[in-house]
Parts: sequence; structure tokens; C-alpha cells
Amino acid sequence: MPPGRVPDREALERMASALAHRGPDDRGVEVIGSVGLVQTRLAIVDPSPAGRAPIRGPAGRWWLTYNGEVFNHLDLRARLGPDGWRGGSDTETLVRALDAWGEAAIERCNGLFAYAALDGPGRRLLLVRDRFGVKPLYLAHHGEGLWFASEIRALLAAGVPRRARREVLAYHVAYGWANGHDTPVEGVQRQLPGTVVTVDLETLETRGRRWYEPAAAVDPELAGALEGRGRAELADRLEAELRASVERRLMADVPVGTMCSGGLDSSLVAAFARERHPRIVAYNASIADQPAADEAHWAERVASGLGIELRTVRTDAAAWRAGLVPAVAHNEFPLMHESSVPMAQIARLARADGVKVLLSGEGADELFGGYDFLDRDPFEAFQPRRMLIEQRARRLRARIGDLWRRRGRGALRGLRRRLERHPPSRLTRPPVTEAAAAYHAGVAERAVAAYAHHDGARRALETGLLAQLSTFLPHLLNRQDKNTMQESIETRVPFLDPAVVALALNLPLEARTRPERKGVLRDLGARHLPGGVASRIKAGFGFDVREYLLGAARPGFLADGRLRDELRFDRSEWESAIGTLASDQALRTWTAEVWCRLILDGQPVETVEAELWR
Repeated sequence: MPPGRVPDREALERMASALAHRGPDDRGVEVIGSVGLVQTRLAIVDPSPAGRAPIRGPAGRWWLTYNGEVFNHLDLRARLGPDGWRGGSDTETLVRALDAWGEAAIERCNGLFAYAALDGPGRRLLLVRDRFGVKPLYLAHHGEGLWFASEIRALLAAGVPRRARREVLAYHVAYGWANGHDTPVEGVQRQLPGTVVTVDLETLETRGRRWYEPAAAVDPELAGALEGRGRAELADRLEAELRASVERRLMADVPVGTMCSGGLDSSLVAAFARERHPRIVAYNASIADQPAADEAHWAERVASGLGIELRTVRTDAAAWRAGLVPAVAHNEFPLMHESSVPMAQIARLARADGVKVLLSGEGADELFGGYDFLDRDPFEAFQPRRMLIEQRARRLRARIGDLWRRRGRGALRGLRRRLERHPPSRLTRPPVTEAAAAYHAGVAERAVAAYAHHDGARRALETGLLAQLSTFLPHLLNRQDKNTMQESIETRVPFLDPAVVALALNLPLEARTRPERKGVLRDLGARHLPGGVASRIKAGFGFDVREYLLGAARPGFLADGRLRDELRFDRSEWESAIGTLASDQALRTWTAEVWCRLILDGQPVETVEAELWR
């Protein structure tokens, strides 16, 4: 608030209540002059009262409210000295680090976090977000004050108006995710990953700067040193960094589990986690009534080979429909991926088992070229023609074999879904917003500059993969955080450790993409995982949502709903646009209608569900 004004404590309490699922173990509200700080605590490191927050540093200068974990906090403690500690939490470590080093403490932290640090004597507030934006952070100017929170719902609870930013909502419906500061809620801004925003407490003016930029991890000297190394040595280097990252992310005083879809990335994380915790439990979801999309048998093979317990949630039409509206409510955006629902179901099962932390394989595909639908042209230009033909042949054989194993109409429907294209309309191809275009242009410019020491197809593919960390990855991290925190589960991402990222971005491109996408990562899989897992084609955790929606949802919910009015369609144009939606477009459009009713109208989940389902 402006100087001389005291924050509304009732509004702060409403914010705490709105965030209770993110921190069910404790809550605290502190008003320090014109600043109000709220914390809801998910107690993972030192669950005792010594770790509660908001917390004041012993020097009296800094107050901290904090969401996340600092995995190297014991190393930081060693530098800060042995005296004066009241407990063992990384929250206390962070506020002591701010006391000792001020703003320079930010870059010394290896973790996932979003926090607000109040510097009383300096009359400033720092809002900090982790390197890749694993933890969310939003800001809104409302009334006379500046409000910030880990979720949009808390800002709405504080009184921020429920109005749509129409062009951003349209972009979400068409393309799935609008990168940059803008959200679909007017007046609510997303703080970008790897940034710190300084708030002047006298004027409430904000000034942001990047404290981490993925492109800065590209190091021509390191790349040159790695260029001449053999493939096995490169795999050794990657294994050492990934193993150390997994070990750091097992830091907890509560039970930790791991996700295991049966894919290469999560399976490697599970393998390295099991070495430190032989009794660790793996979690996955089975798409029981769409066998063409079900990877459960791969997860079972991995768990059996590693000798760990696998706990599986069974997703079918009824279970998915029951979880859809809550998933939208917590995701806080129209859904880009149908797996948000089973992800929340996995988190619910883990929480019921007493687990508070899950490890995931997110981030590996961006680093090692795992997505065959992104950067396809530079990928094909970089591969020697003979290798490209061999890669295509391997993929075709694998797909045919998969269809043969899952033979039947379900498998063919799954193949057709992959080949679908959206009929163009104003719904599926609205204008790109200026803000999104500027964001993507800036990412591309920094990526191209980072790989200036290369040229041609090599540079084009390297810059494309680097850009994915700032364009495609953000929506995956939002989905993962929001829909696991929906069930009070923190998800940690070993592939996004800064040391792993720095190594991956400087590996020879041949090691990352040959003889198949994720080449050197597959080498690690062949060392540590059961047969076939390292060489399997990436399937993706996707299925046809129309089989769950159409017939069960009331047609009028979408045809006569709020979204049509927000996007300013007349009835005939709207009916034409929604009559031919492909699976992923159907998901975004239907959940955008759900979003409108939840976020803009403030309807309870139960009311929306009653209106949606027959």
C-alpha cells in the first residue's frame, strides 16, 4: 500500500484461505507498515514451527514469505556460519542469506521458488521467481495497492476485478498458451521466470530485471571442450550431473515419491532416485478405456526392472469428467493438455499415501529435442539424409508394431487423432497478440545470439531447442505445479537443475539428436533401464477428450455459454466454429467456457459441474 496506509487484514486472510491447498500445514499473516505478507505452508524441510513464515531475519532488515525449496541450502548455511540458527528449514537459510548478501543471494540459490522479500530500511520489496518458473507468481495493481500471489485466485479473493483480457483469452483458446506477462484476466500480470521485480515502497513503482537467462548458459568455451569427447564420456558427464541433481531434489524431512509414466525421462529419474531411496514409490496413471493411449504396461516394466513399487490411478471417462472442472479451477487457464486431470489424480493418490513431494521428468524433451512436432524443419535439415531415412523407418516400424499390439478401432482412432488438422476459423486462428509476438521475438533473438559461434542448420536447431525452454516449457510447468499443488504435492524437476541445463545446452548437437532424438539420454537409459524403454518412441500422455466430452456434456453449455460473448461471435459463426473441433481444440474451447464461469463469474466448482454434465 502507499506510505501511511495499512493493508486490509481481512483481504490478506481471504488470500490465505484461497491458497490453503498450497500450504495446508500452517499459515501466517504479518503486517509490517504498509506491507502485508501472507504464507500458507507445505512443511517439507524441518516441518517444526521453527520453519514457519513469514519470517524475519535475525539482523532485522529482511522479512520473507516464501513458496518453494532451495536445494543447496545446507551449502549456503555452511558459508553463513554455525551460530544463531533457530531450526533447520531452508526458509530460515534464505532469509539469513538475504541478511548476509542482500540481492546477491538470489543467484546463489539452486531451487524452485517464488518469494517476496521486504527490505525495511531500503524501502523496497523484492519479488523473485526461479530460473524456469517452476513456481508461479502474479501481480496486480488494485485500488491504491500492489498485490501479488502464487495464484490468480488469491488476487481475486483480495478484490481484483473479474474481467477478461479478450485477446489473450482468444489466444489461449486457439494456441493453448500465451507466453509473456499477460494473463486472460485484465489487470493481472505474470512475473516472468528468472526475474526479480523491485517495488519502491514510496511510489509502488516496479522495476524488473532478469537474474537468470537460459541463453547465458551457452558457453562456447565449454562447447569447444566437449566437442572432441567420445560419446561414452559425454554420457558419463550427463549421468553425473543428472544423478547429482536427483540427489539434491530428494532433500526432504517427509516422504518423497516419483512419477513414472514408463517414458525415458521419468524412468531415468526414478532409477537414480531409487539408488538413494531403495523403497521409493513410483506413481503413474492408466487410461483404462482408451488402450491406444495407455502406457501403463511400460511403467510396470520399468518398476519391475528397478524393483520399486508402482502405484497406479485408473483414469476412465467417469474419473476424467469428475476431475475436469477442479483441474481448470486450479490450473487457472483453459487446459492445454488433457493430462492435467490424471496428473491431479496421481497427486491425490500420492498424498493419500503420505507423500508430499514427487519428482518428474519435465524439461528433458526441450533440452534433448524430444518433440517431433517442434523445430521439425531445422531437425531434418541437420540430420544426414541417410540417418533421417533410418530414423523415419525406425519410427514407422515402431508405430506399426504398436498398432499391431493394440490392434483394433481404438488404436486407429488414436492414429487419426494425431493426423487431424484444425479447420481454420476465427476461433482457431485469431490474430497473434502484440505482446506474445514481442515475447517470442525476444526469446528468438537471445537464442540466435547465444549460438553465434555456430551457423547453418546446426545453429537453427540449437536455437530452436533453446527457445523451447522459454516458449513451450512454461505451460507444462504451470500445469504440473498447479495440478499437483491442487492436492498439496510439490513436484521437483531434476532436468532443470542449472548444471544439467548448462551441460545439455553445450553438448555437441549430434549427441543430443543422433542416431535418434534424445540420443545421449537414450544411452543413459540403455545403461540403467529395462530393455526397450530407452529406444521407444515418445508417445506423450494424450488421449481423445471428445470420447469423454461429447455425449456427456450438455451442448448448450458451450453453444449458449459465456465464452461466445467474450470472444464476440454471432450465433451462426460460433455454431460453425465449434462444430468441427479436433481433440485438442475441443479441450481448449470447452475448458475456456469452464474457465469463464469459474474465473469471470465466480461460480463454485459444483455449480459449473451441474451445468456442464448431463
